Order: sequence, then C-alpha cells, then structure tokens
Amino acid sequence: MRKISYLTAKISREESKAPEWMLLFAAGWGKLDDGTQFLVDKDSFDLVDAFIAAHGNDIHFDYEHASLEKAAAPAAGWIKELVWEDNVGIKARVEWTGKAAEFIDNKEYRYFSPVFYIRDKDKRVCGLDSVALTNRPATSNLTPILATLFAGLETEPFKEEKMDRKQLIAALGLKDDATDMDILTAVAKQAGVTIPEEKTIEKIPTAIAAALDLSDTDTESVIVASIHALKQTNKTMVSVEDFNRLKKDIADRDATEAVAAAMAKGKVTPDQKDWAIEYATTNLEGFRVYVSKAPVVIPVDNLPGKKKETADPVTDEATVKVAGMMGVDLEDIKKFG
Repeated sequence: MRKISYLTAKISREESKAPEWMLLFAAGWGKLDDGTQFLVDKDSFDLVDAFIAAHGNDIHFDYEHASLEKAAAPAAGWIKELVWEDNVGIKARVEWTGKAAEFIDNKEYRYFSPVFYIRDKDKRVCGLDSVALTNRPATSNLTPILATLFAGLETEPFKEEKMDRKQLIAALGLKDDATDMDILTAVAKQAGVTIPEEKTIEKIPTAIAAALDLSDTDTESVIVASIHALKQTNKTMVSVEDFNRLKKDIADRDATEAVAAAMAKGKVTPDQKDWAIEYATTNLEGFRVYVSKAPVVIPVDNLPGKKKETADPVTDEATVKVAGMMGVDLEDIKKFG
C-alpha cells in the first residue's frame, strides 16, 4: 500500500537568495522516529518522475501544508524540473513567487517539507504530492519524520480520523478480500493517476539455475539465452582431442607434399626424407626457406630415362640463318634433314 508521508529539512541557500535548485531527497535510506525506513535511489527517482508525468501538473510549494487542510493555499512556488544526481539524491528546480522569495531572503521561512508517497514492498519513494515552506521542523537534528496516511495525515497539525481497511474497501466498492494492490489501483483510478506497471520476476528453481550456471533471480530472457547458447554449443563445437587430431593431419599432409616437391627438385636425398618430413611438420615455413636456398644435391635432369629438352632443329637460330643464306626452304630441311 502506498503512503503519503512528509519530512522536514533545512533550506540550503547561496548567499541570501532563495535557491533555484534544492535537494528534495538525499540519496540512500532514511530512518524515521517510528522506525520506518524509506529508500531514495535512481529507481525511486524514475518512479517519482513517472508519477508526476502521469499526474500532468506542476508540483507546487505552499505554506505550512495549507493545501492538505483543504483551505485556501496560495502557491509559494512551482517545481519546474526534477533531476537525479548520483550519490546526492533528487534535486528540484523551483520557480518561486515574489512573496515566497522575499520570505526566504528575509529568513522568515527556513525549512521545507515535501509530502510524498512510499511503496510498501521495497520502501522506495514513488511519488510527490506537494512541498511546503514551514518553520516547524519535527526534530532538532532535522531527521526526516514519517506520517502515515490512509485517508489523511495522522500527525499533528494535520490530524484526521483514520478510515479502517474494511471501511476503505467498502467505500471503493471492492470485494472483502481485496489486496493492497486492488485498493491502490482503485484509489489511483479515482484520482486519475496511472500507476506504472511492474513486471513480476518468477524465481528460477535452484536445480535449474545451478545446471545453467545462473542466479535464481535472473530474468526469463537470461534463461532463454543461456539455453540457446547451450544448444548451439552442442551442435557446433568439437572436442579438444578431435581438434588437435585434425590439426596434426593437416600438418602431416602439408609436410609430406613439401618434402616430395623438394625431392623432385633434387634438393633432398632419399636418406634425408625422414629428417625433412620432421622439419617440415614442426616448421613448414622454415623448411620452405631451406629448400629455396639449398643447392641441388641430385642432378635429376641427368637421370637415366629423363628426356632433355632440346632445341627444334628447324627453328634453331643457326639453322634458320644458314638456310636463309643458301636459299633452302625450312620445310625441306624439316622433311629431309
């Protein structure tokens, strides 16, 4: 159930002027005199920002919470912008009325008191109703003070009669077993406020989380992505043993081919074959450099049975020259020798 709360803090000023920017809520946990805690963080700021956007009106400053008493409540100023500052909190840019600025400049008002909503499930500040200029801080050390509201503020000077749960449910036309969220939704609907939707994250069974190496609080999208990755791994990955075996086969093949080519050129003798294959297997690039620089140790061109390339007797340069001088036709030379 959301609660309307208020706290009091001192106005921080530069020199003697009413501040344009002021810290509404300090970052972190605030503890109240009744032991209740509330949290202000970036998520809290987002909730407040969404709340104000849904409400559609500028948040006003008044005097001494007059607007909560349903009395005439002239504005002291208007909040024109809210920002979040890491490790600092929620800041507000205020456009003061001339009268309020004069009060602050003259130190006739020294404190401000925001009226806000908190969320039961995580104690985050989630909405802002108004802010008052006041001279009645609740504690001497300015510790924030909480006043829980169901149908109005319970603490002085804004005490109203409290409506119990059954009366509230009946007034809203809800069933007897209505939950806190049902009540909140009904109240928000009557007030014309849209409550931001919250996604419920189901807890992953511990055994499944452990098998997938996940936390039991990971979201559904993380679970699905992990399962897809696991399926892809099973389809495409090979074992380390298979990879190393394939790598060795390729190295052996390349080494054998390189040594065979070197032997064909006469740069590796048959009794050097084992050495050459071992060299090429461990350092193929180095073996290729060796072959390029090594001399021919076996004159393979002069081996028996190997035909030497000879010049064509017809197109031999000397033959062509002599035939030309003697006027002999080259075709005759080719035919008769």
